[in-house]
Amino acid sequence: MKLTTYKFFVMALFTLFSLLGCSQLATKPNSDKPSLEQSKANAEDSLFNRMGGLPTIKTVVSETIDEVSSNPKTSRSFKDIKLPKLKESVVSQICKLTGGGCEYDGETMLNSHKDAKISTAEFELFVAVFRESLSRHTNTREKNELLKILAPMKRDIVTTQ
Repeated sequence: MKLTTYKFFVMALFTLFSLLGCSQLATKPNSDKPSLEQSKANAEDSLFNRMGGLPTIKTVVSETIDEVSSNPKTSRSFKDIKLPKLKESVVSQICKLTGGGCEYDGETMLNSHKDAKISTAEFELFVAVFRESLSRHTNTREKNELLKILAPMKRDIVTTQ
């Protein structure tokens, strides 16, 4: 009887480990679809969240637009522009581009700047002010990631030398 009890115990352990192994396989995420936990982790790791979310983006955008719209070297580009609406649009665009889940329903960069005749010098001054504000409110890694995302827009914004 002792041998039978031993065999039963071994079979029970074998069955238990087999079931545990199968359950691990069953809950292992499909490589094509992230698990709920992975999705949450990705959202937490988004550039949007690492930057500080909407409060940081709103601050950086507001500081930048306030400064460049009042600077004599760049202010002409902001003449007759509704600055609160512009700030709101830029915040939405950056939020979307950084994974914040915002909707951006504004114009494309090409359409919104086609008649503005923005020079390389004006663009570079804008970027310098933007960088300074980002440096005050975000870490270097996040600042560089955002600038990398936004850099290709230069070709649609600068329309004159």
